[in-house]
Amino acid sequence: MRVDSLTLEDFRNYDRETAVFAPGINLVVGRNAQGKTNLLEGVYVLGGLGSPRSADAALVRAGRDRALLHADVTRGTRTVHIDLELGSGRGTRALLNGSPISGVRALKELSVCVFFGPDELSLIKGSPEGRRRFLDEVVVKLRPARDGIRREWERVLKQRNALLKSAPRAGAAGASARASLEVWDEAFARAGAELAAARLEVLGRLAPFTAKRYVAVAGGGDVRLRYASGWLEEADAADAVARPDDIDVGRLRSALETKIDEVREREIERGLSLAGPQRDDVEVLLSSASGTPSMLDARVYASQGDQRSCALALKLGEHDLLTDALGEHPILLLDDVFSELDPTRRSWLAHSVRDIGQTFISSAEPGALEAVGEGAIIEIEDGELKRRE
Repeated sequence: MRVDSLTLEDFRNYDRETAVFAPGINLVVGRNAQGKTNLLEGVYVLGGLGSPRSADAALVRAGRDRALLHADVTRGTRTVHIDLELGSGRGTRALLNGSPISGVRALKELSVCVFFGPDELSLIKGSPEGRRRFLDEVVVKLRPARDGIRREWERVLKQRNALLKSAPRAGAAGASARASLEVWDEAFARAGAELAAARLEVLGRLAPFTAKRYVAVAGGGDVRLRYASGWLEEADAADAVARPDDIDVGRLRSALETKIDEVREREIERGLSLAGPQRDDVEVLLSSASGTPSMLDARVYASQGDQRSCALALKLGEHDLLTDALGEHPILLLDDVFSELDPTRRSWLAHSVRDIGQTFISSAEPGALEAVGEGAIIEIEDGELKRRE
């Protein structure tokens, strides 16, 4: 799949600019704060998952009330024209070949992107929320229909938390609230088990690709991914990750129901759901190339260089997983990666992306052109684009 052309109108720092892209490597160059990341962000937004780095409202140029994107996107033998409107408070509205679509699910089935930027280090160092979001997005990229699982879970969690927060603690009103809570408990356990099953399946499929990429980028060592949960036994989670084709959703549901019963009184006291996928995490365990004898939590014990290698391995592993599952390469977006890599890893990365479909690499580094080699070059200065071969 590829984006053949893209017009950005009142998007970030762009007034109105049009870019035509090569099917292989596109090197986006320019000084800092000229709009390189914004261009890559525009390509990512075409996939219907919003911005990879901020709320959609921030995509609209200062002083304007909406941003527009117009693009020609090819997947397989099919090329379609996409028109997107993004505006504060209005969500995203889209046209495919001039016809309106409801929601953005159709976009997820047309354009799939993998984005890696400087902030992706938070996948290792940051909060569990970022790792959960990463996993959930891969779930949807693999199977867009599964977006409904996440939305249903978010709806049930919100409703259950609202009930817990407002529920009386005693008397007849308290008894009535507990009865209502039991109804929501059933929906909560069902939706939570389905979401956890989807996450565990993706994690099981992602882990081998990530481990292979880490060895390549770091020159050795081992990375393992572990699903950490307060309601699911560690052995059961490990088994699900090891056998992603045989996950028992019913067993997950039973485990969550048991934990809900265990923490019910504390939940009522605190007015908050204390068990479930909303509190789960993905642990990245590392045995580095320097010879660390045991698997250690990369968030706590790895050097910043090893953490960056882990994050890059996760994202390239995601690209490999999507390629394997979809039968074609997703679009790869690498934002300012060269400035954070040593010369050896920079050379390895440049070599590894030369034959994996359409790739965008942004850089302000003088040596980026030499590292990448052949490809289309797009220069950006103050929100204005110029392509040269």
